[in-house]
Amino acid sequence: MFVVFVRTLLVYFILMFSMRIGGKRQIGQMQITELVSVLVLSEVAALPIGDTDIPITFSIIPVLTILLVEIITAFVVSKNKKLREVFDGKPQIIISKGKLSEKALASLPLGIEEFISEARIKGISDISEIEYAIIEENGELSVFSKTDVGKKGLAHVVISDGKINEFGLEIAGITEDEVMRKLTSKNLTPEEILLYTVDDNGTENLVLRQQKAE
Repeated sequence: MFVVFVRTLLVYFILMFSMRIGGKRQIGQMQITELVSVLVLSEVAALPIGDTDIPITFSIIPVLTILLVEIITAFVVSKNKKLREVFDGKPQIIISKGKLSEKALASLPLGIEEFISEARIKGISDISEIEYAIIEENGELSVFSKTDVGKKGLAHVVISDGKINEFGLEIAGITEDEVMRKLTSKNLTPEEILLYTVDDNGTENLVLRQQKAE
């Protein structure tokens, strides 16, 4: 019993260390790759706890391997827009500026009644109150009422970390050419920008990278 107790504690702390290093988020916020990693880790970690004949290294090595793969994958995906869409998917706009998109709703495993139910959970009593409803990359529903966004509307991310956000362009109703012309007039390139947002009224918020700001 003592051996099982010690092995359980050892595996527990290894998993805690791995999750901390990997920067895991709450279950509801996990991407598919992270959820798969957690499921595999739970299976691998349980083996040497239930069977003392299995060396503890049979758990440690797979845990560290999965952690390494997760870190590398997260880094590569963050640098490549196409891979990010493959691994994490992309947001889907269900309601934009108060208009419900039947096409977007049909493309998701989400019926109209389930959507209304999710909206009620978010505190919306009537979908006519909704200005924006978006299915995020992690599958969670974000809902913004007309009161929430006010007269300015929602701020849309057009550029983040030096990269143009196609989803932000789509929801903001502007083109990449328009953005590039604005940047050229300011003598800027996307790579020099940390964050660039545009709200529904066209108000811009531009945050430069530190080296450019200085």
